[in-house]
Amino acid sequence: MSRLNETAARKMTGAQSRLLKAGARVCWREDKTDQGTVTATDWSGVTLKWDSCCEQSILHNDMDAVALVSKK
Repeated sequence: MSRLNETAARKMTGAQSRLLKAGARVCWREDKTDQGTVTATDWSGVTLKWDSCCEQSILHNDMDAVALVSKK
């Protein structure tokens, strides 16, 4: 699999975003130093509280730059 396809395969889809629950940890563009927490979800999107700044609401279908942080 090419590097481009690997990145595309890891993008969060709208369907995956709709399954997120409050408290889930996420990161921006797979940067483990840029993390946040899901604080709310509803029919249209997700609200994230970023560790480094403020809250941000993102529509479900626009969550492709957000990735779940794995629990290891």
